[in-house]
Amino acid sequence: MPKRRKLPQTVAECHQLILELYDRLDELEAQVAELKRALYGPRRERFITEEFENASHVESHSRSPSLHLDTTTPTEESVADVSQDLAPPAAPSDETLSSGDKQRRTSSGRQPRVYPPHVPREKVYHSLNEREVPPEILHHPHARRFFRFVREEMELPQRRLRVLEHYQEVIVVDDPQGTESKAVVAAVPPPLLDRCYVGNSLLAYLAVSRFADHLPYYREEDILRRSGLSIHRATQWRWMRGLARVVAPLAQLIRQRVLLARVVGIDETPCPILDPTLPHTRNAYLYAQYGDDTQPYVSYYFASHKTRENIEAMLAGFQGVLQSDAYICYELITAASLDRIQPAACWAHGRRKFEPLLVAGKHPKATWMLQQIQKLYDIEDRAWGMSHEQRRALRQAESRPIVEAIGQWLRERSEQERPRSALRKGVNYFLKRWTAFTRFLEDGTIPIDNNRVEAVIKGPVMGKKAWLFLGNEGAGETAAIIYTLIMSCKRHCIDPYAYLVDVVGRIKHIRPEDLESLLPDRWFQSHPEAYVEQRAIESHAAANRKRMRRLARRAKLAG
Repeated sequence: MPKRRKLPQTVAECHQLILELYDRLDELEAQVAELKRALYGPRRERFITEEFENASHVESHSRSPSLHLDTTTPTEESVADVSQDLAPPAAPSDETLSSGDKQRRTSSGRQPRVYPPHVPREKVYHSLNEREVPPEILHHPHARRFFRFVREEMELPQRRLRVLEHYQEVIVVDDPQGTESKAVVAAVPPPLLDRCYVGNSLLAYLAVSRFADHLPYYREEDILRRSGLSIHRATQWRWMRGLARVVAPLAQLIRQRVLLARVVGIDETPCPILDPTLPHTRNAYLYAQYGDDTQPYVSYYFASHKTRENIEAMLAGFQGVLQSDAYICYELITAASLDRIQPAACWAHGRRKFEPLLVAGKHPKATWMLQQIQKLYDIEDRAWGMSHEQRRALRQAESRPIVEAIGQWLRERSEQERPRSALRKGVNYFLKRWTAFTRFLEDGTIPIDNNRVEAVIKGPVMGKKAWLFLGNEGAGETAAIIYTLIMSCKRHCIDPYAYLVDVVGRIKHIRPEDLESLLPDRWFQSHPEAYVEQRAIESHAAANRKRMRRLARRAKLAG
């Protein structure tokens, strides 16, 4: 039964009730519009100004990147540089191509077929059936027989498993009487994981399949069975747990190095986990920490529960700037540790408080706020490639006035907007964290948002969509350790399979003081062949195309 409300007795009470009902109506309409968008609308957070709509009538919605659309009127200097900036990017040099050949475009626009040079080649000869050849040609005195090249094709045969038979060289001293022999010395074969009968390459393959390619154990079980090898999913998990114990010192070193960074980004994602005390799964969490350029690594932590104590343990010893969303535990930790941890807010998260207001239609106030945020991102786009000092100078000269105007506008809206209005919620979100939102102006090493961490947390997010849940807390810690190695490799465009094959074989014998040589960036210096060049080229090309589109839009607005 709905709660009975007391009817207002005076005009003032009626007026107050009407205002409250209007606030509630606006809130419910906003929730319905946001729900409809979540169910039926696009996922992209898109905002485009009327000025650009008038200047570009045919611009495709699907091609416009979020957060980076330009809404500023370019200065005379920027307009003068647009034509130069719009020049197409230089073609990659011979050294940047994985095949060693120039990637010339064919007439249809596709890349030519280039086979990796390390792939073995086999010649296949197609001989004539002499019974089908006319006799006058077959026995002609001037006939020549030869094989001519027709084509080449790539084949992927069933996985070629192999069994390595290890033999140990032993020197024994025989008894002169021949009654017994005594072993004196024997070679030491490389150790295996406990109760494991596969080598490093297969372990690395299983780890990459699970934590980089997001294949659940049962699916990998079916894949291996097609090659004649049956490895039960429980056995695969036991091996991954053993592998995690072997590489745990290296993962712990990466975690320590990340905490030495000046700026660390942090984010988390829930992971369902089986709980024997419950009839259903409950949420555990994987946390990702992203180091700055001085410590270019990604570390992961597993926490059975989302508590402040667990996060404090992950940040033990850290001194610097912590960039995160507005999760209360992060804010409580930074508030209690301002002498060593300074909070930096994420403008992308702040923007999301205003962008949904445009779902139901035009909203002038929200539009103004989004325009100002676009101006900040436009400046960040121009600062791409600058040094930290140059970026700070640019922010002080151009971003600070915009931020100060935003702050003044937010304070005015706080006084004028109704407490329960959707706009007021976005205003309060910024004002409560205003110092954290302005911190990026003081230091060129601080990014404007936390998107880089959200990008690396997508690894576990994509994984849990495939394997659905973690079996126990040990599986969560295993995932955190192996994700730390694999995602740190991906940050440097290193093949994680090649990295794990080598590291697993060496880490069993390496001294603790030499463990740093196995860090991904250090390891890559002696293994340049593990660089995934095509992935790097595609990433840089995609970023460059976005920059070209933004410059083109600025040119249209200027015209």
